[in-house]
Amino acid sequence: MLILAWLLPPLAALLGAFVCSLLAIRLAPRLGFIDRPGSEAHKQHARTVPYGGGPAMALALALALGVAWLLPLPDAGSAMPWAVLAGAAALLLVGLVDDARPLPARLKLALQALVCAAAVSLADLPVDFLRQWHPVLAWLAAFAWLVVVTNAYNLLDHADGLSGAVALIGCAALAGGAMLGGDAAMARVWLCLAAALGGFLVLNRPPARVYMGDAGSLAVGFLIGCGTLGTTFWPSAEGGSPLALLSPLLICAIPLFDSIAVVVKRVRRGAPIMRGDRNHISHRLTRLGIGPKASLGAVVALQVALAASSFQLRNADPIAAVVALAQAAAVCVALVLFETARDHG
Repeated sequence: MLILAWLLPPLAALLGAFVCSLLAIRLAPRLGFIDRPGSEAHKQHARTVPYGGGPAMALALALALGVAWLLPLPDAGSAMPWAVLAGAAALLLVGLVDDARPLPARLKLALQALVCAAAVSLADLPVDFLRQWHPVLAWLAAFAWLVVVTNAYNLLDHADGLSGAVALIGCAALAGGAMLGGDAAMARVWLCLAAALGGFLVLNRPPARVYMGDAGSLAVGFLIGCGTLGTTFWPSAEGGSPLALLSPLLICAIPLFDSIAVVVKRVRRGAPIMRGDRNHISHRLTRLGIGPKASLGAVVALQVALAASSFQLRNADPIAAVVALAQAAAVCVALVLFETARDHG
């Protein structure tokens, strides 16, 4: 029974997301719920692609959580806070509206901020290590982090398979962190979300047959942001390295890197920060002559390497932890040099 309790919920998520995504491919065009080429500045696809991956994954995750409720784990620990699930559902709705008819950027950001503030408060998700220094700062830092991460995964959704694949790696890392922290229930939740992303990615890999849309990227980014706040990577009771507190930066490294790079480029050009463009990571790799599949594989490999470093930080001595962080920083520097090679060639 224990094996079934671990296997059936993720399997339900995987198959559920695949089947629901297939249904979305059939139904979305009839409803006019499609992404047309050139509809926004940052999009580079050449054909119409249906939306619906976001709701498909949401239904699959709900199914998986239902199966998990029927197959409880012994001494499983905590469960996903209701406020986090409600926040993800709210952002799913915001994304659905935005996918159907794009919302003004400021309104969209304001709605995200409102949901993030409510989740941090109701789910009790401050940045724990800041609590002892300044409680208000702990809450403000958590709120800012959650808004940034939610947007980072949303901005990363500009190429086939990219945001979903990177999010899957993040969910796997969170599942590992939860297991190491003795929280089997949360580990299973992250495995279910990873499986839902996997079922969707079968149909979202290049060339994509369905998109998750903002409905999916906002909700998934929000869940991962909450996960990085709730999962403890620093086993202080075991004498682990305090540098493990930086693990969330590595788990979300590629989305954060892409967002920062894009904002810096817009500021340097004097362009509006909130206006989309084609300077994201996949756009720049494409201009270097790298195809969609190779570009996706390269970014996924980089994110795996960065996320793996988060586990090196957990019980490493200070010197080993600094080395792991230096390796991660070197990967990002190499990516910057690689991306800008054409600019200086």
